[in-house]
Amino acid sequence: MLDSPLFFVTKLINLNSVMSLRAEELTKAARPFNARGSKVIRCDACLLPTRNCICGYCPTPQTSVAVLFLMYKGEYYKPTNTGRLIADVVKDNHAFLWNRTEPDSALLSLLKNDAYFPIVVFPHEYAQPSRCISTPPLDTDKKLLFIFLDGTWREAKKMFVKSPYLKDLPVLGVTQDVASDYLLRESTHAFQHCTAEVGISVLELANEQKGAQTLAHYFNIFRREYLKGKPHLQHKLAFASQQVKDE
Repeated sequence: MLDSPLFFVTKLINLNSVMSLRAEELTKAARPFNARGSKVIRCDACLLPTRNCICGYCPTPQTSVAVLFLMYKGEYYKPTNTGRLIADVVKDNHAFLWNRTEPDSALLSLLKNDAYFPIVVFPHEYAQPSRCISTPPLDTDKKLLFIFLDGTWREAKKMFVKSPYLKDLPVLGVTQDVASDYLLRESTHAFQHCTAEVGISVLELANEQKGAQTLAHYFNIFRREYLKGKPHLQHKLAFASQQVKDE
């Protein structure tokens, strides 16, 4: 069950950009978003079942880079979304609802802001070779702004192809040759990684080692606690729990 829009409006100032976007969209919703697990009593801040709340593990925002989440409609409602974990780690974070024909003016202004160096995080196979970079420019005097296209794999590809304002930006392809350890949603391919896993690699490439380590630990805790509330996924819980212990 979704929380009342009024409740969220009063908490906007305490939320990261992804959760703030969720709150704003709730105020506009004509009907409740009822997905699988919608009857579970959840923490309003981390979206996990209250008995598995991870708010006590929420890290202090850090890093000298910025992140921008371009989110497909409905993605911000999903408890399995991990983009919000990145937003809890990276202090300078922004989130916008993707709109093919009417992009948010604040989004366009941010992309044109001379203080930032925007980079789209997406596989190189979908971009023109001239746009592809394997590492972010670390010698720029601008703040690196990593753009994550947050949605299902099909939705992310649609946003990449149908967003003209992204077409001239460099594309950082994160190569991960190991299978994803996400465990929470089934991917079409084993090498498709969730947003947080990609975020860890991006922070490492940006020489934000502490931020990458913080996000990795936070993600492992999130995954463990999420799995605790899923009886049909208990066979994956031992692995997730061991990942936390090994850190």
